[in-house]
Amino acid sequence: MKVCFVVCVLSTVVVSCSGENSRFEKSFNYSPGMMQVLRETLTDLSKEAHGYLVHLLGARSVENAQECFFQVVKYLAEAAASGANVVMKYLAQFLMVAGVDVEMPVNSITPDAVVYIGQWLLLALIGYWLLSLAFRLVASTLRRVLWLLKLGVVLGLFCLILSDSSAGTETTALRLAGLSLNQGVPSTPILVTAPDFN
Repeated sequence: MKVCFVVCVLSTVVVSCSGENSRFEKSFNYSPGMMQVLRETLTDLSKEAHGYLVHLLGARSVENAQECFFQVVKYLAEAAASGANVVMKYLAQFLMVAGVDVEMPVNSITPDAVVYIGQWLLLALIGYWLLSLAFRLVASTLRRVLWLLKLGVVLGLFCLILSDSSAGTETTALRLAGLSLNQGVPSTPILVTAPDFN
């Protein structure tokens, strides 16, 4: 159920992110390109997730969850914008009293701006999570490949040692002992330091 709620929240956020542009976003000129492709991809994924949730939970439940989520986001955005405006005014007054003539870049922060920034932060967080997941997958695959390579080299050396008919029994035993000792030693040396009695 937690997974369904997370998918519902993410699909709602992405749908609202890819939906109608806010006033804050309309002030920027976006050129079509990579951002447009990203937006279309996210829109398609969110529509698929929304359709799956509607099939799984029912249309009414999904609509109620979306409406509740929108109200919570609206309330939190208004509270965050109000708090940021208060902090910005106090900071400006504090700097003015300290003798620093400061001009704030914006007069006030709107709830739309808070929602817009929150959406991009959520998108960055999801992107970071996916990137770290991909790096972990690559590292795990590389570790397995190197382990298989090491196993192949050891098996090859084992077969080479056993197939050497010119070597005596003691020589073969010493070679096998050296091979097994080499594989038993950890790859990172363990540092042993003497105790300091001073």
